[in-house]
Amino acid sequence: MDDAALVALFAGSAGCPYPGEWQAAPLSERSVGGVPHAIVALDSGISALGVRRDDGSLWILPDDDEPDLVNASVEAFVAFTHEYVKANAEVEAHESNDAEASERGADQFADALRARFRELDAPAVADEDSFWSIAAEELGYRMIV
Repeated sequence: MDDAALVALFAGSAGCPYPGEWQAAPLSERSVGGVPHAIVALDSGISALGVRRDDGSLWILPDDDEPDLVNASVEAFVAFTHEYVKANAEVEAHESNDAEASERGADQFADALRARFRELDAPAVADEDSFWSIAAEELGYRMIV
């Protein structure tokens, strides 16, 4: 897939919890373990989001650590971002004055969001420390008073 097509696919990802800046074509490239990645988003000095040129999977590329899978494909990433945006709206609509109930609700919410993610791309949430697993947990925490 060429850079312009990649950039166009990511155009609908504004709601993604990645803090970096989305890049424009032509995309820079970073090789990790001899595998080239097109850098689609960059949080300078911390990490980048890179699409593997060989299979189209999306990885977080920390500056000082090993890469971690974000999604098996760009299309899965876009679907996850849409689910995340919907879940964020649910959190913003949630109101509770009961801290204990909010904490239980937050855990249930995060679990339910991970289940929705698992239906779309199970490997992306197989690890509790993965990008999307952490995003679901942090979104759930926002429900706590």
